[in-house]
This record gives sequence, structure tokens and C-alpha cells, in this order.
Amino acid sequence: MAKAAFNVSELNNYIKKLISMDYILRDINITGEVTNLNVHSNGNIYFSLKDKFARIDAMASQDDVNIKLSDGAKVMAKGTVTYYERSGRIFLYASEIELDGRGNLYQKYLELKKKLSEEGLFDPSHKKKIKKYPSSIGLITSTSGAAIKDVINLFRKRNKNCDIYVFPSLVQGDAASENLIRGIKYFNEKEIVDTIIIARGGGSFEDLFVFNDESLAREIFASKIPIISAVGHEIDYTICDFVADLRAATPTNAAELATLSEDEIIDFLSKKKDELSNLIERRLSVSHLKLISLYNNISLKNQVYKMNSMTRDLLYRGTLLNNSMEKILQDHAYDLQKKKFYLQNFKLNKSKEIENYSYRLNNISVKLSSKISKNRENLNFNKKLLTYYFNSRIKDEFDKFKSYERFILDYDLDNRLKNERERLNFLRVRLNSAFDKINKIEILTEDGLELKSAKDARLGEIISLKFKDGNVKSKVQEVEMRD
Repeated sequence: MAKAAFNVSELNNYIKKLISMDYILRDINITGEVTNLNVHSNGNIYFSLKDKFARIDAMASQDDVNIKLSDGAKVMAKGTVTYYERSGRIFLYASEIELDGRGNLYQKYLELKKKLSEEGLFDPSHKKKIKKYPSSIGLITSTSGAAIKDVINLFRKRNKNCDIYVFPSLVQGDAASENLIRGIKYFNEKEIVDTIIIARGGGSFEDLFVFNDESLAREIFASKIPIISAVGHEIDYTICDFVADLRAATPTNAAELATLSEDEIIDFLSKKKDELSNLIERRLSVSHLKLISLYNNISLKNQVYKMNSMTRDLLYRGTLLNNSMEKILQDHAYDLQKKKFYLQNFKLNKSKEIENYSYRLNNISVKLSSKISKNRENLNFNKKLLTYYFNSRIKDEFDKFKSYERFILDYDLDNRLKNERERLNFLRVRLNSAFDKINKIEILTEDGLELKSAKDARLGEIISLKFKDGNVKSKVQEVEMRD
């Protein structure tokens, strides 16, 4: 007896009924990778979902999809499985689509990263400097994890003089971000630490996603105290890493970046000690040379040479004066003889005119004699005055030299050098004492910025020297740069 046969339409209709009666297929979630994506002009999106072993066709309305789909995206689609009779194909009609698992979180991470970057929260110009010699460190982390033990152990090995304050906090879960924010606010309000470290050990992307919180990022940016982000392993990056003032690959790496080891401090102080000793020696040598040069300039031999030079100049000027006066007298005598000769040989008919000429000649002779006498008296007076002036000048200079020579001779150069060397030894003792105690000094400007170079100092500026046991304020009076 022949069996009854179905035609294709009847078979496809039967299959469609079976699928539509299955309650699981009416409301199902399917994860997979998007492929063959096609955004149609009719308002539908056609694509396929696949995994390593199979594939299913799917479609959705553009109004129902709130994310940007692309080939290769891992998604979770919620919808109904239907059977298309005419082509005999099974379709997934998706009513909701979202990125699957990490893909969805990663999309949120990228969106937040872009938003905060555009606002300037990652700008290097806003990064605060990490203090080179902190006196205390604030650590925000879980007290039950391994990270806190590793960080504290490393701190103790590197620098025992740095205090560690721990703020216990959750580092995973919904309430973790609020805990971390409270820790940052606590240290900023108390102002008891120089640097804050936010630390967490490794974990999955989902475990570390709490550090991608927007509120936490903005709190880190607003912190007055510099913050080091030490979250996860070296390959893990979070929003905290980008907005923090410094990113550490691991929590232990954060401990290394936050402080200098005692060996590094000792090496630094040793170099500074050698530089100071060399500087003092150079200054003593220069001062010694200056004293010798000064002594040579004011020595007796040099002063005798100066007095001899002044004496020669006085004699030369006296000779010039004598020659000048002699020439004047000779010129007047010659003129008188010439007039006398002229009168003796001049014949006049009238005796009265001769008498007049004789009278005038006698008057001229008397005047010339008087003038010559006065010139001689002035010459002698000037010579006496000049001689007195130069003798007084020489005596004053010689007395001044004697006084200055006595002062120089009384000032014992060996005692000066001895005093300078004693001062050097005193400075060395103090430096060695500071060197042994490994006392950290931090120099701050009036703006609270660290002063690292002499070229940054300004005359008259008040600077703060921060020691381990207190603070000292000082005023810059001189800035001397080394070549």
C-alpha cells in the first residue's frame, strides 16, 4: 500500500507551524558574530550571526537597533525564530541587539574615553608633578588583596623613612567606584600625604571596568594631590590610567615610581658632597690668588716706584717753569736795550722833545724793572708753593702707604687660609652628618612648585625648605649659575 506524500508547500507550512509553536524559539537570546551586514533602504537591516560551527540569517528594523553594527562585531540578539516558507529558510527576527559581554563594555569604554579626551582631562598640561622625595604616601586599595602586601613590602625595602597611609576600598563591583572616590576626597581633605596611589592587581576586562567610571575619572582630575594609577597588569589600560598624573604598569611599579630608594639618595648626596667640596676648594684658591695680587699691588717697592715717578714729574715741571720765566726776562731785557740804543742814536733839534723821550724812557725802564721784580717774586712764590704742595703730597702718600702697609702686614695671610680651611672642615662635618641621616630636603617656591634648578629662582623670592622634621623659609638674595 503506497504511503501518503507531502508536497513542498505542505512540508514548509508544517515546519513553520512546529517552529511557531515552540515557546523557546518565540523569545530567544542568541550570541554570535555579525557577518554579511546589509542596511537596506526599506528600513531593515539584514545580516547573519555565526560562530565557529554554524550560521543563521537574521534581520531587524533600524528603529530597534541602538548601536552601530559592523561586520565582526560580537552581539547578543533577542527575538523570534521564524521560518520563511517560500524559500525554506530559517530567520531570526531580532527586536533588540546589543554588544555581547566585553564588546558592550568596550564600546562604553571607547565612548567615555573619547568624551573625556575631548574635554581635555587627558591633556599632559594638566598633569601634576610627582614629588621626588615624598614624606608620606596614600594608598587606596583592597586590604584583602595581594597588591597591598607587595606594595608595602617594596616601600619598606626601598625607603623606611616614608610613611604609608592605607585607605581600604573595594576594587570590584558596583560600589567600588564610590569607595575609590571617598578615598581620594579623604586624602585631599586631610592633606597628610604627598602622593596618592590607586592600586589593584590583575583581572579580566569586566573586573577592571570599575576603573572606567566617569565620576571616578573626574575626581582624579580634580585632586590637588598628584595621583598614580596602578591598575591591573602592564597590558591593561583603564580611564584612570589616562586621567591620572602618572600611570604605573603594576602596583609594585607604582611603589618604585613614587619614591627613591635609600641607595639612590645616598649616591645623590655623595655626588653633592663632592661637588660642594670641590667648589669650596676652588673658591679658597681664587681668594688666595686675589690676596697675593692685592699684596703685590700695595707692596713697598711699588709705592717707592710711584713716589719716584711723582718726584721726577715735579722736577720736570719746575724746570719748565724756570725756563719760561727766564725767557720772559730775557725778552724784556732785549726790548729795553733795543729802545735804549734807539734813543741814544736818535738826534732831535729840540731839547724839549729829548727830555720828553728821556722822561718816557725812564718811566718805561721803571715800569719794566717793577714788572720784572714782581714776576721774579711771583716766580719764587709759585716755586715755593709748588714745592710745598708736592712735599705735602709726597708726605701724605707716603704716610698713607705706611698705614696701609702696616695693615697688610698685620693681616696674616696664613691665618686667613687657616680660618677658611677650618670653615671648610666644619661644613664637611655638617654635610657628613646630614649625609648619615639621609635627611631629605625639598625646596618649594611661593607658588608651591618644586624648585629643581638655580635658574628657576628669582631674586627676592621667598622659598620654603622642607625637611623631615620641619620647614624653613628663606629669601633669595643672590643667584649664581655654574657654567
